[in-house]
Amino acid sequence: MSRPDLLAELAESIASGAAILFTGAGFSAEARDRAGQALPESRQMVDDLWRMLFADQSRDDSTLADLYDVALQRAPDRLRDYLATRLKIGDTPLPRTFAQWFGAPWRRAYTLNVDDLECAVARQFELPRPLVTISALSEERPDGSDGLEVIHLNGIAGDDPSQVTFSTMQYASRLCAPDREYERLVEDLRTAPFVFVGTTLDEVVLWKHVQVERQLNGDAVLKRPSFLIAPSLTRARQLLLSSHHIHWVSATASEVAERVLARI
Repeated sequence: MSRPDLLAELAESIASGAAILFTGAGFSAEARDRAGQALPESRQMVDDLWRMLFADQSRDDSTLADLYDVALQRAPDRLRDYLATRLKIGDTPLPRTFAQWFGAPWRRAYTLNVDDLECAVARQFELPRPLVTISALSEERPDGSDGLEVIHLNGIAGDDPSQVTFSTMQYASRLCAPDREYERLVEDLRTAPFVFVGTTLDEVVLWKHVQVERQLNGDAVLKRPSFLIAPSLTRARQLLLSSHHIHWVSATASEVAERVLARI
């Protein structure tokens, strides 16, 4: 399918009101934290957590997952402050493209991110409906009947650090136990088209639930044509996602906001 045809099909899917938004780390790249700094990428978080735990000792190859586990044990208060400072969005003006994304008529939104981007968007822009932030790791669930639910699958900055999924042990725990929001996500994958942006969908917990559903019911979960928006994608990943009816749209989130969402 040509790029113009893909963009037209994407626009039709979103305009229908049936599509679901799913965002990853790349989606928040243009946002800034409370100090006006760019949000930390994984490598930056490794550096930050290393300094938090081991001060001036020479860096080794410790992973973010392992460092997060150690920080939970040795410096939980400092870790909480770090997450609240570096992963909460401040009041630096955001690009209007974020308002176009969150203002589209989505059925629901999921995010792998723990930053509170949608809260900053709601503060800075007038939107067609309120945004309702939900942490998948919280027992409390606000009423989202009048707004767009934004479900944080890995928790949200401001939660207790033990309730934000970063570490190996935390991911292992998520793989072992039933997970209400992932189960709901799988049901949505069965019944609705998705628009994935800011991620190449290498989330192990997501695919675990997809595979469990496939084994239980003997058929594919991803039945509706969906879209993954990314400026580049490896050939192997293109073929893998295509086998799940996910079409790659070669574009940035900003380009799609300007060429598709602004016209809906």
